[in-house]
Amino acid sequence: MRVRSVCGVATAVVLTGLLAGCGSGAEGGGSAEDTGPEPEIGQIMAEPLDGAPVALPLDGYSVGTEESAVIFRAMGQATRTCMKSKGFDYDPGEVPVAPPPSPFDPGNLGLLSAAAAQQTGYHKPPRPAGSGQSATGSAAAGAVEQSDAYRQALTGAGRAAAGVADAKTDRGCAGEIERRFQAAGVKSNSGDLIGSLRGKAYDRTATDSRVKDAIAAWQSCMAGLGYHYSTPVQASSAAWPDPVSDREKATAVADMTCKTQVKLLGTWYTVQTAYQKQFIGRNEVDLQTVKEVSAQRVSAARKLLGQG
Repeated sequence: MRVRSVCGVATAVVLTGLLAGCGSGAEGGGSAEDTGPEPEIGQIMAEPLDGAPVALPLDGYSVGTEESAVIFRAMGQATRTCMKSKGFDYDPGEVPVAPPPSPFDPGNLGLLSAAAAQQTGYHKPPRPAGSGQSATGSAAAGAVEQSDAYRQALTGAGRAAAGVADAKTDRGCAGEIERRFQAAGVKSNSGDLIGSLRGKAYDRTATDSRVKDAIAAWQSCMAGLGYHYSTPVQASSAAWPDPVSDREKATAVADMTCKTQVKLLGTWYTVQTAYQKQFIGRNEVDLQTVKEVSAQRVSAARKLLGQG
Protein backbone atom coordinates (compact mmCIF):
# COMPACT_ATOMS: atom_id res chain seq x y z
CA MET A 1 0.00 0.00 0.00
CA ARG A 2 2.98 2.31 0.15
CA VAL A 3 3.56 2.88 -3.55
CA ARG A 4 0.77 5.39 -3.82
CA SER A 5 1.52 6.73 -0.39
CA VAL A 6 5.11 7.57 -1.29
CA CYS A 7 4.01 9.01 -4.63
CA GLY A 8 1.29 10.98 -2.94
CA VAL A 9 3.66 12.53 -0.41
CA ALA A 10 6.09 13.54 -3.12
CA THR A 11 3.27 14.86 -5.28
CA ALA A 12 1.74 16.89 -2.49
CA VAL A 13 5.03 18.43 -1.42
CA VAL A 14 6.20 19.33 -4.89
CA LEU A 15 2.83 20.53 -6.16
CA THR A 16 2.38 22.76 -3.11
CA GLY A 17 5.75 24.32 -3.82
CA LEU A 18 5.11 24.68 -7.52
CA LEU A 19 1.89 26.57 -6.92
CA ALA A 20 3.11 28.74 -4.07
CA GLY A 21 4.70 31.39 -6.27
CA CYS A 22 7.64 33.49 -5.16
CA GLY A 23 8.31 36.97 -3.96
CA SER A 24 10.88 38.86 -1.96
CA GLY A 25 8.39 39.45 0.86
CA ALA A 26 7.47 35.84 1.32
CA GLU A 27 6.39 36.17 4.92
CA GLY A 28 4.07 39.11 4.41
CA GLY A 29 6.09 42.23 5.06
CA GLY A 30 6.73 42.13 8.80
CA SER A 31 4.86 42.82 12.02
CA ALA A 32 3.50 46.20 10.92
CA GLU A 33 0.76 44.33 9.08
CA ASP A 34 -0.44 42.66 12.26
CA THR A 35 -1.39 45.96 13.88
CA GLY A 36 -2.84 49.29 12.83
CA PRO A 37 -6.32 50.78 12.56
CA GLU A 38 -9.31 48.79 11.40
CA PRO A 39 -10.07 49.44 7.72
CA GLU A 40 -13.28 51.11 6.67
CA ILE A 41 -15.78 48.65 5.26
CA GLY A 42 -18.78 50.56 3.92
CA GLN A 43 -21.92 48.54 3.26
CA ILE A 44 -22.08 44.98 4.57
CA MET A 45 -22.26 42.48 1.69
CA ALA A 46 -25.26 40.26 1.26
CA GLU A 47 -25.18 36.97 3.13
CA PRO A 48 -23.29 34.46 0.95
CA LEU A 49 -25.14 31.68 -0.84
CA ASP A 50 -25.64 28.58 1.25
CA GLY A 51 -22.21 27.18 2.04
CA ALA A 52 -20.73 28.56 -1.20
CA PRO A 53 -17.15 29.88 -1.22
CA VAL A 54 -16.83 33.65 -1.31
CA ALA A 55 -14.43 35.27 -3.78
CA LEU A 56 -11.82 37.34 -1.95
CA PRO A 57 -9.29 39.87 -3.31
CA LEU A 58 -6.19 37.69 -2.86
CA ASP A 59 -7.77 35.01 -5.05
CA GLY A 60 -6.83 37.15 -8.04
CA TYR A 61 -3.15 36.43 -7.39
CA SER A 62 -3.54 32.66 -7.04
CA VAL A 63 -3.12 29.88 -9.58
CA GLY A 64 -6.52 28.67 -10.77
CA THR A 65 -7.79 25.11 -10.93
CA GLU A 66 -7.07 24.68 -14.64
CA GLU A 67 -3.53 26.05 -14.31
CA SER A 68 -2.89 23.85 -11.29
CA ALA A 69 -3.89 20.81 -13.34
CA VAL A 70 -1.46 21.80 -16.10
CA ILE A 71 1.43 22.00 -13.65
CA PHE A 72 0.41 18.71 -12.02
CA ARG A 73 0.42 16.92 -15.37
CA ALA A 74 3.79 18.41 -16.34
CA MET A 75 5.22 17.40 -12.99
CA GLY A 76 3.91 13.86 -13.41
CA GLN A 77 5.35 13.56 -16.89
CA ALA A 78 8.77 14.85 -15.83
CA THR A 79 8.85 12.61 -12.77
CA ARG A 80 7.80 9.54 -14.78
CA THR A 81 10.53 10.16 -17.38
CA CYS A 82 13.15 10.63 -14.68
CA MET A 83 12.09 7.47 -12.84
CA LYS A 84 12.16 5.47 -16.07
CA SER A 85 15.74 6.57 -16.65
CA LYS A 86 16.58 5.06 -13.25
CA GLY A 87 14.83 1.80 -14.07
CA PHE A 88 11.57 2.35 -12.20
CA ASP A 89 7.95 2.60 -13.26
CA TYR A 90 6.10 5.59 -11.86
CA ASP A 91 2.39 6.33 -12.14
CA PRO A 92 1.53 9.94 -11.30
CA GLY A 93 -2.15 9.08 -11.14
CA GLU A 94 -5.06 11.28 -12.02
CA VAL A 95 -5.12 15.02 -11.40
CA PRO A 96 -6.39 15.39 -7.82
CA VAL A 97 -10.00 16.51 -7.60
CA ALA A 98 -10.61 19.21 -5.03
CA PRO A 99 -13.21 18.27 -2.45
CA PRO A 100 -16.41 20.31 -2.39
CA PRO A 101 -16.39 23.38 -0.12
CA SER A 102 -16.75 22.46 3.53
CA PRO A 103 -19.94 23.65 5.25
CA PHE A 104 -17.81 24.53 8.28
CA ASP A 105 -15.26 27.17 9.17
CA PRO A 106 -13.21 25.53 11.94
CA GLY A 107 -11.71 28.77 13.18
CA ASN A 108 -14.42 31.28 14.06
CA LEU A 109 -17.68 30.88 12.16
CA GLY A 110 -18.61 27.24 12.67
CA LEU A 111 -21.49 26.10 10.48
CA LEU A 112 -21.89 27.94 7.16
CA SER A 113 -24.78 26.12 5.49
CA ALA A 114 -28.50 26.24 6.28
CA ALA A 115 -29.07 23.15 4.13
CA ALA A 116 -26.45 21.21 6.08
CA ALA A 117 -28.04 22.39 9.33
CA GLN A 118 -31.39 20.95 8.29
CA GLN A 119 -29.99 17.70 6.92
CA THR A 120 -27.04 16.73 9.13
CA GLY A 121 -26.88 19.32 11.92
CA TYR A 122 -23.28 19.79 12.95
CA HIS A 123 -22.19 16.48 11.44
CA LYS A 124 -20.28 16.80 8.18
CA PRO A 125 -22.42 15.81 5.19
CA PRO A 126 -21.10 12.81 3.21
CA ARG A 127 -18.98 13.73 0.21
CA PRO A 128 -20.62 13.34 -3.18
CA ALA A 129 -19.46 10.30 -5.14
CA GLY A 130 -16.26 11.00 -7.07
CA SER A 131 -15.20 13.97 -4.96
CA GLY A 132 -12.03 14.31 -2.93
CA GLN A 133 -8.50 13.19 -3.65
CA SER A 134 -7.61 10.89 -6.47
CA ALA A 135 -5.80 7.63 -5.84
CA THR A 136 -2.54 9.57 -6.04
CA GLY A 137 -3.31 11.14 -2.71
CA SER A 138 -4.11 7.92 -0.89
CA ALA A 139 -2.88 4.38 -0.61
CA ALA A 140 -4.04 2.22 -3.48
CA ALA A 141 -5.44 -1.15 -2.45
CA GLY A 142 -3.22 -4.01 -3.49
CA ALA A 143 -0.21 -1.87 -4.43
CA VAL A 144 3.14 -3.56 -3.99
CA GLU A 145 5.51 -2.14 -1.43
CA GLN A 146 8.47 -0.50 -3.12
CA SER A 147 12.11 -0.71 -2.19
CA ASP A 148 14.27 1.87 -0.46
CA ALA A 149 15.99 2.37 -3.81
CA TYR A 150 12.66 3.33 -5.39
CA ARG A 151 11.86 5.83 -2.64
CA GLN A 152 15.34 7.32 -2.80
CA ALA A 153 15.10 7.69 -6.58
CA LEU A 154 11.74 9.40 -6.20
CA THR A 155 12.34 11.69 -3.23
CA GLY A 156 16.11 11.99 -2.98
CA ALA A 157 17.06 9.99 0.11
CA GLY A 158 13.60 10.63 1.54
CA ARG A 159 14.06 14.38 1.92
CA ALA A 160 11.13 15.58 -0.18
CA ALA A 161 9.52 17.11 2.90
CA ALA A 162 12.50 19.46 3.28
CA GLY A 163 10.75 21.88 0.91
CA VAL A 164 11.11 23.05 -2.66
CA ALA A 165 12.95 26.32 -2.32
CA ASP A 166 16.46 24.97 -1.67
CA ALA A 167 17.99 24.16 -5.05
CA LYS A 168 20.85 22.30 -3.33
CA THR A 169 18.55 19.76 -1.72
CA ASP A 170 18.53 16.40 -3.48
CA ARG A 171 14.85 15.76 -4.10
CA GLY A 172 15.30 12.97 -6.60
CA CYS A 173 12.90 12.62 -9.49
CA ALA A 174 10.25 14.53 -7.55
CA GLY A 175 12.40 17.59 -8.19
CA GLU A 176 12.80 16.99 -11.92
CA ILE A 177 10.12 19.50 -12.89
CA GLU A 178 11.87 22.19 -10.85
CA ARG A 179 15.19 21.40 -12.52
CA ARG A 180 13.53 21.73 -15.93
CA PHE A 181 11.99 25.04 -14.95
CA GLN A 182 15.37 26.34 -13.83
CA ALA A 183 16.95 25.18 -17.08
CA ALA A 184 14.31 27.19 -18.95
CA GLY A 185 15.10 30.29 -16.88
CA VAL A 186 11.89 30.14 -14.87
CA LYS A 187 12.25 31.31 -11.29
CA SER A 188 11.88 28.92 -8.39
CA ASN A 189 9.55 29.31 -5.44
CA SER A 190 10.39 31.20 -2.29
CA GLY A 191 7.72 30.98 0.37
CA ASP A 192 3.95 31.40 0.20
CA LEU A 193 3.20 35.11 0.29
CA ILE A 194 -0.45 34.70 -0.66
CA GLY A 195 -1.07 32.08 2.01
CA SER A 196 0.71 34.21 4.59
CA LEU A 197 -1.38 37.27 3.79
CA ARG A 198 -4.59 35.23 3.77
CA GLY A 199 -3.74 33.97 7.25
CA LYS A 200 -2.98 37.46 8.52
CA ALA A 201 -6.22 38.83 7.08
CA TYR A 202 -8.17 35.98 8.66
CA ASP A 203 -6.58 36.58 12.06
CA ARG A 204 -7.23 40.33 11.93
CA THR A 205 -10.84 39.69 10.88
CA ALA A 206 -11.38 37.45 13.90
CA THR A 207 -10.39 40.26 16.29
CA ASP A 208 -12.10 43.11 14.42
CA SER A 209 -14.63 45.07 16.48
CA ARG A 210 -17.33 44.79 13.79
CA VAL A 211 -17.02 41.01 13.77
CA LYS A 212 -16.99 40.85 17.57
CA ASP A 213 -20.19 42.92 17.64
CA ALA A 214 -21.81 40.55 15.14
CA ILE A 215 -20.83 37.52 17.21
CA ALA A 216 -22.24 39.19 20.33
CA ALA A 217 -25.48 39.83 18.42
CA TRP A 218 -25.51 36.18 17.33
CA GLN A 219 -25.04 35.08 20.95
CA SER A 220 -27.97 37.25 22.04
CA CYS A 221 -30.14 35.90 19.22
CA MET A 222 -29.33 32.32 20.17
CA ALA A 223 -30.07 33.01 23.84
CA GLY A 224 -33.44 34.39 22.83
CA LEU A 225 -34.18 31.06 21.16
CA GLY A 226 -33.08 29.10 24.22
CA TYR A 227 -29.53 28.19 23.15
CA HIS A 228 -26.60 29.40 25.20
CA TYR A 229 -23.26 29.43 23.37
CA SER A 230 -20.60 32.14 23.44
CA THR A 231 -19.42 31.57 19.87
CA PRO A 232 -20.59 29.73 16.75
CA VAL A 233 -17.63 27.36 17.02
CA GLN A 234 -18.63 26.42 20.55
CA ALA A 235 -21.99 25.32 19.17
CA SER A 236 -20.61 23.42 16.17
CA SER A 237 -17.82 21.70 18.10
CA ALA A 238 -19.93 20.55 21.03
CA ALA A 239 -19.92 16.81 21.75
CA TRP A 240 -22.87 15.97 19.53
CA PRO A 241 -23.49 12.20 19.59
CA ASP A 242 -24.00 9.87 16.66
CA PRO A 243 -26.32 9.59 14.90
CA VAL A 244 -27.46 13.17 14.39
CA SER A 245 -30.47 13.97 16.57
CA ASP A 246 -33.46 16.27 16.09
CA ARG A 247 -32.08 18.41 18.92
CA GLU A 248 -28.79 18.85 17.09
CA LYS A 249 -30.54 19.77 13.87
CA ALA A 250 -32.77 22.26 15.70
CA THR A 251 -29.72 23.89 17.29
CA ALA A 252 -27.91 24.09 13.96
CA VAL A 253 -30.96 25.60 12.26
CA ALA A 254 -31.23 28.20 15.03
CA ASP A 255 -27.51 28.87 14.62
CA MET A 256 -27.89 29.60 10.91
CA THR A 257 -31.09 31.58 11.47
CA CYS A 258 -29.27 33.85 13.91
CA LYS A 259 -26.24 34.17 11.63
CA THR A 260 -28.54 35.40 8.87
CA GLN A 261 -30.52 37.67 11.18
CA VAL A 262 -27.45 39.51 12.50
CA LYS A 263 -25.59 39.34 9.16
CA LEU A 264 -22.65 37.57 10.76
CA LEU A 265 -21.34 35.91 7.60
CA GLY A 266 -21.83 39.03 5.50
CA THR A 267 -19.99 41.08 8.13
CA TRP A 268 -17.16 38.55 8.35
CA TYR A 269 -16.52 38.45 4.60
CA THR A 270 -16.88 42.22 4.24
CA VAL A 271 -14.28 42.80 6.95
CA GLN A 272 -12.01 40.04 5.61
CA THR A 273 -12.19 41.62 2.15
CA ALA A 274 -11.15 44.96 3.62
CA TYR A 275 -8.13 43.45 5.38
CA GLN A 276 -7.07 41.57 2.26
CA LYS A 277 -7.25 44.79 0.25
CA GLN A 278 -5.22 46.52 2.94
CA PHE A 279 -2.53 43.84 2.79
CA ILE A 280 -2.56 43.86 -1.01
CA GLY A 281 -1.84 47.58 -0.95
CA ARG A 282 1.13 47.01 1.35
CA ASN A 283 2.52 44.12 -0.74
CA GLU A 284 1.49 45.02 -4.28
CA VAL A 285 4.97 44.73 -5.81
CA ASP A 286 5.64 41.29 -4.29
CA LEU A 287 2.15 40.07 -5.16
CA GLN A 288 2.58 41.12 -8.78
CA THR A 289 5.85 39.19 -8.79
CA VAL A 290 4.02 36.13 -7.47
CA LYS A 291 1.43 36.48 -10.22
CA GLU A 292 4.01 36.94 -12.97
CA VAL A 293 6.16 34.02 -11.81
CA SER A 294 3.09 31.79 -11.54
CA ALA A 295 2.15 32.69 -15.10
CA GLN A 296 5.70 31.89 -16.28
CA ARG A 297 5.60 28.52 -14.54
CA VAL A 298 2.24 27.62 -16.05
CA SER A 299 3.53 28.64 -19.49
CA ALA A 300 6.65 26.54 -19.00
CA ALA A 301 4.54 23.59 -17.91
CA ARG A 302 2.42 23.87 -21.06
CA LYS A 303 5.57 23.79 -23.18
CA LEU A 304 6.83 20.69 -21.38
CA LEU A 305 3.50 19.05 -22.22
CA GLY A 306 3.80 20.14 -25.86
CA GLN A 307 0.88 22.57 -25.55
CA GLY A 308 2.67 25.74 -26.47
